[in-house]
Order: sequence, then C-alpha cells, then structure tokens
Amino acid sequence: MRKLPILKSLHLFETVSEFPSFSRAAERLNMTSGAVSYQMRLLEDWFGRRLFVRHNSGVRLTSDGEQLKSSCASAFTMLEKECYELRRNDAGRSVVVGCSTTFLSHGLLPRLGAFRQRYQDIDFVFETEADLDALAVGALDVLFVSGLLKRPLPVREVHVANELIGPVCAPATLKAIKSPQDILSIPLLHEANGLDAWSEWATAAAICLQGPRRVVFDTFTLAVEAAKSGLGAAISSQILVRSNLEKGELVAPFGFVPVNRSIYMFVNGHRRSIAAVSEFERWVLSEILGRSHQPSPVPGRNSQDQADRSIEASP
Repeated sequence: MRKLPILKSLHLFETVSEFPSFSRAAERLNMTSGAVSYQMRLLEDWFGRRLFVRHNSGVRLTSDGEQLKSSCASAFTMLEKECYELRRNDAGRSVVVGCSTTFLSHGLLPRLGAFRQRYQDIDFVFETEADLDALAVGALDVLFVSGLLKRPLPVREVHVANELIGPVCAPATLKAIKSPQDILSIPLLHEANGLDAWSEWATAAAICLQGPRRVVFDTFTLAVEAAKSGLGAAISSQILVRSNLEKGELVAPFGFVPVNRSIYMFVNGHRRSIAAVSEFERWVLSEILGRSHQPSPVPGRNSQDQADRSIEASP
C-alpha cells in the first residue's frame, strides 16, 4: 500500500497555494479560514516540515511548499489526463465543445442544425465555463476563445480568425441612419461587459462618437433583442449576429470592421484524429470562421484591412 497523505489534502493544498492568505482561499473554497488552516497544519505535520510561512498579511510558500506545489500540479495533471482519456474511450462519435454562453447561443446554435442534419450520429456536450487548462487535460475536444491572447499561444492546434464588429439595428431603424454620423441620433445599446465596444468600432471606422444616448444591458442577448425591437443600435461581432442578418431581423448599415481581437478555435491534438472531431473542425472553418462568410468590404476600408480577415492555422 502506498504511504501518501490523503489525496484530498494534497488537492486542497494545491488550491490553497494559489492564494495569498488562508482566508482568501477559504472564501473561494466555501470553507472557514480555520478549517483551511487546520487541514494545512495536518499536512505539514505529515511531512514534518513547514509548507507555509505565516505572516501578518497572509501566507507564502516555503521552498518545500513550492516543490510540493510543482509536484502536485504535475501529478494531478497527468492523473486528470488519464482519467479523461479513459472516460472518453467509449464516447463514440461525440464532440465536447467549450465556449462562452454568448458564443454558444449566438454563434454556434443557430447554425448547428445544418451540421446535425448532415452528421446525425454525432452528439455534442457543451461546456460554457471551460478554459485552456480543460483542453490541455483532455476534458474538451474543441475550445472557442474570443479576445486578445498572448503569443506564443499555449496550444499548438489552433485556428485564428480576425474579429469583425459593427452596428446592427432593426430594418425600420434604417430610416434614421443614412451615414455613420447619423448613429448619434439614436440610442446606442451596450452590453455591460463590453462598454468600450462602441468606441472600439468608432476608432476602427474613423468616426467620432460624442455624447450619444446610451442604454446598458446585463447581457449581449438583451442588447440584441433591444436592437431587434427597434430601441436603438447594438454593437456586435459579425459572427454573433449572422443568423439574425440572414433572417432579416437585423441589418448592418455600415458593415463590419476588423478590430484588434481574434476568435480562436483550439483543437485537442490527441482527439483531432477522431472522425467526429475532425468533421466538426472542418465544418466550423467553413461555416463559422470561413472566408466565404466574411462580409463585403466596408466603403473606405483599404484592401489590407480586408486581407487581415483571413483564417490562419498555426504551423
């Protein structure tokens, strides 16, 4: 029998070691500070040495604590990978996809029906709180991330598409908008987590926005619904409103302009040889991120701007 500390204690230690104090760790773990301190003391007693230095403002790891943290990270990552691999051996033709709720609701689901009609035997599992760590250990097959990521990217198997944004509104609202400057005459609808998006678009489109009426919504979905109802114009990534544009629920009076963000599709390298995963990957490149679905050039934008919209695969 292996003589090791209780596995739960080591797992708890790895989490606690990320925080500057036991109280902060306790808040995240939904434990009392005393319970966390007691568990860490038991672990130190088992090793017969200090893992933390206690001081007035919190705690920090000792050199032994740093070594144990590194060992735990390596061991748990390897164990997690093996567990997910074993779990997925009988998964059949299924694809586990990680993405935000917004991207799932507006970018994938409106178009996924066409994929399901073509590949009726492929099932999906969607994870809306997943990240690159989940992809690395095998919990995901595909992960979508939007934003500005540091390079080099942590995962090799990745496709990148330049993100395009622009104002969208109900067809009836077009009567009040004849030029980009006319956007100031209607309320600008904002998502609470993207208050800078209008300024970002104005900068990219070389338009000055001064003092427009502003309405803020908790979610992107509510902002889009308000735009569809004729309450103003929302700012959106082109991918997220493509279905609304095709249905005629929204119009993009000035098209979309590229901004300094990208949409990344990461693919688990060990799973991309699985037919279901490779078929989904090809479909996304064609139907979601593909060049054929990029909008026509916006008047006044140069050819280099348009070229920046192409998809790049990492070497």
